[in-house]
Amino acid sequence: MRRPSQTLACLAALLVTIAAAGCQRAVESKEESSGNLPPFVADTTIKDLMLNVVDTNADVVWLSVTTVASDKGLIETRPTTDEEWARVKAGAITLAEAANLLMIPGRRVARPGEKSETPGVELEPEEMDKLIQADPGKFYEHAKALHNAAMLAAKAADAKDADKIFEVGETIEHACENCHKTYWYPNEVIPQFPTQPEPAKK
Repeated sequence: MRRPSQTLACLAALLVTIAAAGCQRAVESKEESSGNLPPFVADTTIKDLMLNVVDTNADVVWLSVTTVASDKGLIETRPTTDEEWARVKAGAITLAEAANLLMIPGRRVARPGEKSETPGVELEPEEMDKLIQADPGKFYEHAKALHNAAMLAAKAADAKDADKIFEVGETIEHACENCHKTYWYPNEVIPQFPTQPEPAKK
């Protein structure tokens, strides 16, 4: 039978061992989170990604569920086959991963020498780069919003839920527009439609 002193000594040793193991795991976790990033090669620009990946795959999602008024009435487009639903999901997944690509450190907005097409409304690429570099976390939040919306579209495609695809399409559009208004054309002024004057009171 162990003496109380021996039991306390064993307990103390056990606590020290547990504490040491916990500290080691914390150190390892910290090292993993602050370790060297993979050797990303960000030769393509944000503009390249937007034109060739984001826009094209967002269109796949948006155009998969539409209602268009014509002389013949309303023409509705919905995915109906497994192949069509798979295409919508592929577009949504690609869009989500494009959001991750946007967050790769060191990626520039545009190539040297490229200029804004509407100066004064759109910022120049160098100005956009400065905004992103000044607060990367804010830019990441915009990219994450796009990622999350695209993943909702992927889940809706799995469920073959056309109404949800249409709903999520709005969410994707808002994610894109909120980012654009922050970094691309913050100086845009949207003219207000003229309102009809109120009739004079007699």
